[in-house]
Amino acid sequence: MQSFKVPIKELSSGASRGQSGEHPLKLLLDLVLKLNSAFVTAKELDEIFSAILAGATAGEGLGFNRAFLFLVNESKKTLRGRFGLGPQDHAEANDIWGCISSQGLDLFEILKGVKDKLSDDNQPLNRFVRTIEIPLSCVDNGLVKTLLDNKAFVITDTPRVDAIHSQELCKVFGVGELAVAPIFSHGKEYGVVVADNIFTKAPITQESLYSLHLFAGLASLAICQRNMCQSLEDKVAKLKEANMAVEAQKNLLIEIEKYSAIGRMLDHLLHELRNPLAAIGGIARVLEKKLEDSSHKSYVGTIVQEVEKVEQTLRTVSEHEEIKTVSCCRIELTSLVDTVTVLCKQDFEEAGIVLHKNYPREPVWIMADGQRLQEALLCILKNSIEAMPDGGIIVVALTKRGKELELRISDSGLGIARGHFKKADNPFFTTKFNALGLGLSKAKKIVELHGGSLFLTSNRIGGTTCVINLPRLLNP
Repeated sequence: MQSFKVPIKELSSGASRGQSGEHPLKLLLDLVLKLNSAFVTAKELDEIFSAILAGATAGEGLGFNRAFLFLVNESKKTLRGRFGLGPQDHAEANDIWGCISSQGLDLFEILKGVKDKLSDDNQPLNRFVRTIEIPLSCVDNGLVKTLLDNKAFVITDTPRVDAIHSQELCKVFGVGELAVAPIFSHGKEYGVVVADNIFTKAPITQESLYSLHLFAGLASLAICQRNMCQSLEDKVAKLKEANMAVEAQKNLLIEIEKYSAIGRMLDHLLHELRNPLAAIGGIARVLEKKLEDSSHKSYVGTIVQEVEKVEQTLRTVSEHEEIKTVSCCRIELTSLVDTVTVLCKQDFEEAGIVLHKNYPREPVWIMADGQRLQEALLCILKNSIEAMPDGGIIVVALTKRGKELELRISDSGLGIARGHFKKADNPFFTTKFNALGLGLSKAKKIVELHGGSLFLTSNRIGGTTCVINLPRLLNP
C-alpha cells in the first residue's frame, strides 16, 4: 500500500469530523488518546516518526495532505529533512482514499502500512525532503524559528497577521502556506513537523495548527521517553559489563591466591620430603648391593625404583616453580624446531606417528632462551604423542605474521573437550591417569616469559592444535 491520505473531498479542516456530528474537541481528544497509545507502545524511534506523519495525514487524524519530518543533526548543527509522507498527485490521493475507505482501515492499521514506506529511500517524498538541510544559525528561517521559539506557526508566501512570511520556503514545498510545529521537550530540541494541503488548497486554520502543535508535543514526550529508555538500557549494559569485569577480576584473584597457596605448600613439601627420600633411597641402594637373597633383593629394588619415581616427580615440580626468567639470544627458530623433532623421532616411530613440517624457505630469527624454548616444545610434542596411542599425524607449521611468528603444532589425537580448553594449560589440570598436568603449564609459562602467547584449539583432523605466537627479529 502507498502513503495514506484523506480524500480531497474530505480534506477541508475538520470536514470529515463535522459530518459525523461529533464535537471537534471530543474528536481531538479521541485522536490524542489514540496517538498517545501509539507513541507509548513504540519501541523504536522510527515507529514514533511513523506515528507523527501518519497521524498528521490520515483522515482519522489531522487531515493534512502531506507531512514532513525534520530532525536536528547535533554534530552538524543543522535541521535536516528525514521523512516525508503523502500522495504525489490528485489521482494518487483519490486512489489511496479509495483503498482506505473500501478496507475500512483505522489509524492503527494505517500506522502499520506506513512503516515500510518511511524506510524506503526511493520514496519520492523521502528523496525530496532529504535534500533540505538548514543551519540552526539561520534564525530567520521559518523552520528554525519554530524550533528555537518552541512555538507553532503558519508560514505563508504572502504577508499575513499571525504568520511567518517566507516565499522561499513555500516555493520549496510548492504551496501557498505551511503548518509547522516544534518537536521539543525538557529543554531538548528534536526537530519540527511540517504539514500542508497541496492538493485540496484547504486553508490552515488556527484549530488545525493547534492540533498539530499538540500532536507534536505528544511526539516530543514519546521521543524523550524513548531516549531515556535507551540511555537506561545503555547504562544497564555498561553495568553488566562492569560486573562481568569485576567477576573476572575476582576469579583471577582467587586463582592467584590458589596458586600462591599451592606454591607455598610445594615449597614446604619439597623441603620436607627431599631429605627423608634421600635417606630411604640411599639405604635401599646399599641394602640392594649387600643382600644375597634374591627375593629380599627384589623387594629392596622395588623400593629404590619407587623412590626414584618420587624424586623425579619432585624435580619436575621444582623445575616448574623455578622458571622465573629466561636468558635470550639470537636464535634461528626452524633449526630449533628441527632439533626438537629429531629428539622425538624415536617416540614418533614407536607410536606410529607421521610428522609433517611446513616452514618458510628463508631463516626465521627470534630472541629466545634456546634451552627453555626447547623444553616448552618438547612438552607440547610429548602431549601430542600421548594423545595418539594408536598412531596418527603431527603437523608442525611456522608462519610469519607481521612482527610475530605463529608456530602451530597440530595432532590427530583424541582431542580435548571444548570446556577444557581454557583449563588445559593450568598447573595440575590433567585428564590423564597418574599425571601431574604440568607440561602445558610449563610450556605456556616459558612462552609468556618470551613475550609470546600460547593457546589450544580444535582442528580439522579431529585433534588439538597448540598455537604459539612469538615476537620475531625483523632485521637479524
